[in-house]
Amino acid sequence: TPMNQLSTDVGASSPSGTDELETDPFGVTFMLPERRAKEFDHLAVPAQRFPQTGMSRREWSVKGLPLDFAKEQRGEGDIEAKALPGSDDAPLENTDDGLPPVLKFHRLPGKGLWVDIKRRSRYYRTDWTDAFLPANLSIVVSTILFMLFACLAPALAFGSIYETVTKGQIGIMETLLATGVCGVINAFVSGQPLTIQGPTGPELAYLSMLIGLCGSLNLEFMPAKFWAGLWQSLYTVVYTLLHACSLISKVTRFTEEIFSAMITMIEIVAAGTNIVNVFLGKASIGAKLWTLIIVSLTYVMAVKFRELRTSDWLNANLRKNLSNYGVSITIISLTILSSLLTPVLGIFDLRYLNVPTIIEPTWKDPMTGLARPWIVQAGGYAKPFPTWAIFLMIAPAIGGCLLGYLDQNLTEVLVNRKDRMFKKLPAYHLSNMVVGLVLYPFCAILGLPAPHPATVRSLAHVMAVTSTVTVPLPDGKGTTVRVTGVAEQRVSHLAIHILILICLTAGSVLRYVPQPIIIGIFLYLGIASIRGNQMFDRLFVLLTFERERWPSYYYVQDVDRREMTRFTIYQTVIVCVLVAISRVSQIAIVFPFLMATMVPVRIYLIPRFFSKESIDVLDL
Repeated sequence: TPMNQLSTDVGASSPSGTDELETDPFGVTFMLPERRAKEFDHLAVPAQRFPQTGMSRREWSVKGLPLDFAKEQRGEGDIEAKALPGSDDAPLENTDDGLPPVLKFHRLPGKGLWVDIKRRSRYYRTDWTDAFLPANLSIVVSTILFMLFACLAPALAFGSIYETVTKGQIGIMETLLATGVCGVINAFVSGQPLTIQGPTGPELAYLSMLIGLCGSLNLEFMPAKFWAGLWQSLYTVVYTLLHACSLISKVTRFTEEIFSAMITMIEIVAAGTNIVNVFLGKASIGAKLWTLIIVSLTYVMAVKFRELRTSDWLNANLRKNLSNYGVSITIISLTILSSLLTPVLGIFDLRYLNVPTIIEPTWKDPMTGLARPWIVQAGGYAKPFPTWAIFLMIAPAIGGCLLGYLDQNLTEVLVNRKDRMFKKLPAYHLSNMVVGLVLYPFCAILGLPAPHPATVRSLAHVMAVTSTVTVPLPDGKGTTVRVTGVAEQRVSHLAIHILILICLTAGSVLRYVPQPIIIGIFLYLGIASIRGNQMFDRLFVLLTFERERWPSYYYVQDVDRREMTRFTIYQTVIVCVLVAISRVSQIAIVFPFLMATMVPVRIYLIPRFFSKESIDVLDL
C-alpha cells in the first residue's frame, strides 16, 4: 500500500524519491507511489524536509512527526534551529507579531479587543485572497458544497424542534434566516472565520426555559425574548470589554478532549436515535427498511469516496475530483435513486426535508390568520408588556449569556488548538464583541433564535480545509497524522451561508431530499470527528490487550500504563455522564454549567490523583 511504501525517515529528501501529496475535502493527504510521480508531475507538491530542532518530544509529536526527530537543542550558532515566524519549526504559540499574546488579561478595559482588531487586520486581505491560491481553490470549493448540507440539515432539524418548543412562534424560517445572515456577518468580521455559526443545544435549552417562564407568569413570549436578548447583548459587550474571554486560557487539553468527545458522541447518538424513532414510528415496513438502507448507503459512500484516491481506479485527476466532491455526489445520487425507486417499491410515507416555500414569519395571528411583522413589537401584541417584566428578563438573560459564553469560547478553543498548526492567530475578544454588539441585537429585533458556534460543524469545516499527511511511527507500530497546511480564509464561510439564504427560495427543490440522507451525513460527521482526539486514541490503545502491539505515541512511551488507563477512564466516564444529561430535556440546561466545572476539576482535583510528570504529558 502507499502507506507501507512511505519511508520512516520523513526527513530524508531526494530529487528522485520525492513523493507527491493529494488532499481530500476532509484534510486527509495521501502519498502517491514513486512509480506514479512522472505521470502526475502537474499535481506535484514539493516534499518538505524536516531539520532536527530543539523541540521536546511532546512538541514534536503535536506536529505529528516521529519522535526520533526530536533532538536536544543545539547551539546559538545553529541557523537551521532558528525558525522564522510561521515556519514549520516555529514555536507552537507564535506571538512574534509584536502584539501581546492571545487571551492575555489587560487592566485597561477594551485593550484586548483593540489588540485583536489590530492583529486580525493584518490578515484581512489574505483571508480573502488565500482561498483562490491554486493549492487551496479545489479544497475550498468542495468544502463549500459539503458544508452546505452539513449546516442546512441541523438548521432544519433545530427549526422543527424550535417550532414545537415555542408553540409555533419560532420555526424553520427563522432558524434558516438567523443561520444565513449571522453566518454572512461572521464571515466578514469574526475573529476566527473557520468557526461555523448555527443552532445549538444550549440555545434550545435556553428557549425552552424562557417559554416556560413566560407561561408561568402569563407573559407574551416574543416581547420577553426581545428584552432578554437586549440584556444578553449588553452583558456580552461588558464581559468582552472586561476581558472575561481571558479566563478561557485556563482550559487545557483535558477539558478540550472531553468537550470534543461529548459533542462527537451527541452527534452519533442523535443519528442513532433518529433511526430508532423511525422504526418506533407509524411508518410502513417498507419506509423503515428504506430509511436504514439510505442511511447506510450515505455513510458507506461518503467513506468510500474519501478513500478513493488511495486506489488504482481511473486516474489521479478523476480520483482527486471524485474524492473532493464525494459527499455532494452522494447526496445528489441517493436523492435521485430514492425518487425513482420509492414509487416502484410502493413506499409513499418516506420523510423528506420540510423546507418552507414562502419567506414569512412562522407565527400567525389567530384572529386574522396573517403572519406577524418581522420587527418584534417590544411593547406587546395582545396586551401591553409590563415594565417590571422588562427588568425581570435580566435573570434569564444571565443564564443565556453564560450559555453563549461557553458555547462561543469552548468551540473556538477546540478550533484554535495548537495541533491545528494555524499561521494566523485568533481573536477571541473580537469574536465575542461581534456576537454581543451585532448578532444578539439583530436576532432580538427580528425574533430569531440566536446562533452560536456549532462545535461539530466548526471542526468539520476545519478538517475540510486542512491538508495532512499520514506517516508511520518510528517502529512501524501505528501511524500518526501531520498537518501540512490549512486554507485559512473567509470565502468558504461566506459562500456556505449565502447558499443557505438562497435555500430559502429553493424550498420546492430541497423538499425532494430524503431525511435519511441527512441522518447519514450526521453519522459520518460524528465518526469522522473522532480522528484527532487523543482521548479516543488512548481508548483504542487500551482496547489493544497485547501491549507489544501498542503504537509508539509519545504518551504511550512516556507515561506509566496505569496512569494513562486511569486518566482515560476518568475522561470517558465524564463524557458519558455529560452525554446522558444532554439527552434529558428536563436537566439539559445544566450541561454548560457542568462543562464549566471541568476547569476547576482539572486545576484542583486531577493533580491529586496523577503525578505532575504524567499530567505534563497527557494534558499537553
